Amino acid sequence: MLKNLTILVGILLGSGCFAQTTDPNLFYKEQIQINQDGMKVLGGWAAANFIGSGIATGQTQGSTKHFHQMNIYWNIVNGGLVAFSTLQANKQRQHLPDNWEANRISQKKIEKLFLINTGLDLVYMGTGAYLLNKSSTSSSSSEMLRGYGQSLILQGGFLFLFDGMMYLVHHKHGLKHNKLLNQIAFDGQRISVRWVF
Repeated sequence: MLKNLTILVGILLGSGCFAQTTDPNLFYKEQIQINQDGMKVLGGWAAANFIGSGIATGQTQGSTKHFHQMNIYWNIVNGGLVAFSTLQANKQRQHLPDNWEANRISQKKIEKLFLINTGLDLVYMGTGAYLLNKSSTSSSSSEMLRGYGQSLILQGGFLFLFDGMMYLVHHKHGLKHNKLLNQIAFDGQRISVRWVF
């Protein structure tokens, strides 16, 4: 009887500790927080561009004016993404998944999204380089092409770093998820949990 009671207490204490560290909602909340921390960085970048380029647009001429105009246009989109992401995070916090499979799917989606965005950022920089090159042969819109090209290179470069870092942070978070899942085994009849000390 004492042996069974000891085993029962051990299972209850152990399962309580395990549940605290492997709660699927906690993992999903961490994912949401990573996104929100990233959106603070993107929002700060957008605000700095709005203020800096907003002031500079009225005080500059030629390609520099076009550079600042494109910075403003580009960061209207960034600001919209920040607002949309904040609304999504609020919805996500109200509808947390209750299983690891939903977390796994969500994790793969978010990693894929930032990886695709990192590739798109290279396209933005390439487009900026193309416009910059085209500005040297254009007689009618040389200054606009130069300013827009420089802005696309700057904005694409920032987003390349941002999306790349977001991918790496989410990927590291996903590896933590995989490590937790590897501790759980189900053979059709029993669920077992493996702890490594």
